[in-house]
Amino acid sequence: MTRLFTATKVGAYTLKHRVVLAPMTRVRTLQPGDIPSPMMADFYGQRASDGGLEIIEAASISAQARSYLGAASIYHDGQHEGWQAIADAVHAKGGHAFLQLIHGGRQSHVDVTGGADPVAPSVVPFDGVALTKDGFVPASPHRALEVGEIAEIVADFRRAAERAKQAGFDGVELHAANGYLVDQFIQDG
Repeated sequence: MTRLFTATKVGAYTLKHRVVLAPMTRVRTLQPGDIPSPMMADFYGQRASDGGLEIIEAASISAQARSYLGAASIYHDGQHEGWQAIADAVHAKGGHAFLQLIHGGRQSHVDVTGGADPVAPSVVPFDGVALTKDGFVPASPHRALEVGEIAEIVADFRRAAERAKQAGFDGVELHAANGYLVDQFIQDG
């Protein structure tokens, strides 16, 4: 237990302890527009600690990247103030805030992607669900990405990281698990 409360380095940052808030999708944005809500700033501010680290919930990097209605996004200017309020709330307590970035890939529905078909590395059977205005529904059929589209998704991640930096975040984390797009590229099935 004593090691839990000792300092450690994470990249350029020295944390005063090793208690880190892991990212969790909260589905608490203001709609329409996936705008981070004051409730989200309160939530993260309440959990911040001096010299601690919070990895803020996965934020979609584009409209096409969205997986769930109400989940966080960071791809348009109207979201900036909400993200800035969250980073400020964590910093006010002396904490560090990283924003997790995500592309949902095939784990989505046309109702949340703005009508675009979900995309994936390839077309394979998939029985996932997505949260829409009608509740949880089966994911929409997906299509395979064209090779040329991959560079645009990489650019979306870069733009989202730049937006996170402008909002005051100390860093970003790439969500590469749980069956979302990056993980879909890694899996062999």
